[in-house]
Amino acid sequence: MDETRGMIRLSELTSLLEDTIREEFLLRPFLVVAETSDIRNYPDRGYCFLNLLEKDGKEIHARMAAVIWSRNHHIIAAFESATGMRFDRNLKVLLQGTVDYSPVYGLQFQITAIEPSFTLGEMERQRQAILNSLCSSHPAQIRQVEGNYVTANQQLRLPAVIQRIALITAPGSDGWKDFRHELESNPFAYTYVCDDFLCRIQGKGAEDEIIEQMGKVTSSKRSYDLLVLVRGGGGQTDFGPFDTYELGLAVATFPVPVVCGIGHERNVSISDLMCHMTVKTPTKAAAFINQHNYRFEEEIRQRGDAIIRLATGTMDRLRSGLDNMAIRITQAARHYLLHRMQELDKAGLIVKHLDPATVLARGYAMVSSKAKVITRAAQLQVGAHISIRMQDGFIDSDVTQIQFDTNESSHDIPESLG
Repeated sequence: MDETRGMIRLSELTSLLEDTIREEFLLRPFLVVAETSDIRNYPDRGYCFLNLLEKDGKEIHARMAAVIWSRNHHIIAAFESATGMRFDRNLKVLLQGTVDYSPVYGLQFQITAIEPSFTLGEMERQRQAILNSLCSSHPAQIRQVEGNYVTANQQLRLPAVIQRIALITAPGSDGWKDFRHELESNPFAYTYVCDDFLCRIQGKGAEDEIIEQMGKVTSSKRSYDLLVLVRGGGGQTDFGPFDTYELGLAVATFPVPVVCGIGHERNVSISDLMCHMTVKTPTKAAAFINQHNYRFEEEIRQRGDAIIRLATGTMDRLRSGLDNMAIRITQAARHYLLHRMQELDKAGLIVKHLDPATVLARGYAMVSSKAKVITRAAQLQVGAHISIRMQDGFIDSDVTQIQFDTNESSHDIPESLG
């Protein structure tokens, strides 16, 4: 038997495959839904190699090599610009392209276009499914009200002054540096206690490390006012850990208010929707804390000014009242003294008229006996010695007869004279 009979070279086999595949698929465009994997992009050379997968969970149903050649390499930049995310692995994409076979590179799907809206829609669908699951599984902690998500973390009250901060971020990252710089160089000279809880914040499994650090915050037994979760900007795929069910639940139920500063304007993650306050960047997260404390300081200053104004107004009113009262007292005293002086003048006239000398000058005389003034005849007896004082002198005499006024009652007449 001739062992070489029926044998062909590999190049002959690949050539047959190439002819067959090109005859069947040459220039025939396909729209393919697949998940990206094993991306090797070479922007300086203008081409990109990757694998396309169809998966059900972790089970792979199909795999195919793909390539974007230099003439179409611009579609990667267009996709990233339209979606705000990096063209990276684990993206579900809608691709347009053709099937080709090369004896050197094998079977490939040559990509000519990427539909960004499909990827965004698919990611939003997955994201919405997670949000719905969070609400249905934990209605006491997470619910949707008029299109907005309300969580247990959002119901926590921020302290009047934020002083003790737990910071979760990547070690030495731009987000860590930006937050620290803004916090420590604030124009109000505020000082803080800020403890770092450092871990990976992107890549597969990063959400587990973040949740682990959150656990360390609560187990530290330190009374933190705020948990801050920050990272710098990046592609939408870099935010994968913040769009997971597990981290969303951990943030929504965390016992300390959580501030997220994990992206730029176009990035809104599930964690952003679950936390107490979301800002766009680490710098803005620190600025929020500084402004929160400044608002408290300004409120205290305004209340202090209000107290001073109230006290000043009260003192002015009391002072004005005292001045008016002093005027009234002075006027009343003057009126009283004037009235008393008038009464004294009247009394003085009466006293003057009743002065014995004045009375004597009018022709009256004053009778006394034994140094006592005699006002009634009944006080004397016949033979009594009396002294009669007149205006210009005294007359001494003895009583020889007593005659009573007929108007006097009989009981006033001494028995010896009856």
